[in-house]
Amino acid sequence: MINIEFNIDLIIDEYSNYVYKIIDNIIGTSLPYEDKEEVVSDTFYLLWKNNSSINTNLKSYLATIARNCAYEKLRQSKIEFEYREIEDIDNSKDIDSLLIIKEKLNALSHYEKNLFSMYYLEGLKIREISRMLNINVATLKVQLYRLRKKIKEEK
Repeated sequence: MINIEFNIDLIIDEYSNYVYKIIDNIIGTSLPYEDKEEVVSDTFYLLWKNNSSINTNLKSYLATIARNCAYEKLRQSKIEFEYREIEDIDNSKDIDSLLIIKEKLNALSHYEKNLFSMYYLEGLKIREISRMLNINVATLKVQLYRLRKKIKEEK
């Protein structure tokens, strides 16, 4: 076991390029460089915070943390982007678009509206929703796919 507490600077120097490459492969051009650097920092912070629980190869542990942090950052940015899109429509006073969106959401059943709200507005993960609704994860994924398809359909 490596004593990470005393060697964190050495670990950052040695593995920062490796961690950045993992994050860059996942995020790509979806987010700016500054966000990628933030994910790198988060990765090393989590390594430092959880150093006592490392029971595997340091490199693979870092890769796992980096991957999870990158996916979490993408998920957070997707939710923020969707909110900005809604604000842009509202700010531009595009009444026709708002009416179409409202009409499509009103056409959904109560269950579908609840599902839409939990996943897209509240940002809950699929596993969380499946536990809350007591349904299989695969079934939930199919329901979300059909919901997206239903909303995108032209009337």
